[in-house]
Amino acid sequence: MDNISDNISAKTSSKTLDGGIGNSFKKTERLNSQLVIDKLFAGGNASMAVFPLRAVFMKTTLADNGQSGELPPVSILISVPKKRFRHAVDRNRMKRLVREAYRTQKHVLWRALDGKDYRLAVAFVCITDSMPSFFHVRKSMMKILTRIAEKMGDAANNGISSPEVRP
Repeated sequence: MDNISDNISAKTSSKTLDGGIGNSFKKTERLNSQLVIDKLFAGGNASMAVFPLRAVFMKTTLADNGQSGELPPVSILISVPKKRFRHAVDRNRMKRLVREAYRTQKHVLWRALDGKDYRLAVAFVCITDSMPSFFHVRKSMMKILTRIAEKMGDAANNGISSPEVRP
């Protein structure tokens, strides 16, 4: 009986990979504040493109926006335009690919924001007309997350301020 409980505890402890971050994608990690989304796309925010994705990001405050519990350091939004993918099946597949690529590599960005006094709102927008492979989406996601992490490190080290939004 002890062997079974040891096995169960080993499985639960292995779920938190990468220093306690874990590989889950919880509902609290989704960007759903209309105010933050409007400010994100209003202009003046940093963006970068690595084919097949474009990322738009900005700093937000740590203020609680009506959600209970502890908020994650990054909230994301995934957008796949109907103009690029006419069929809902294709749009949903692309969103799944982006979500999975982010889920498996978010530790890069989370580590860069560990201990910071702000959160990050990131929108990933699809900029391709054809369905890419998961390999290409994952590779571009890694480049984007690494660049954002470097920018956040540079901004913190150099005292560069970016526009903040209170949700």
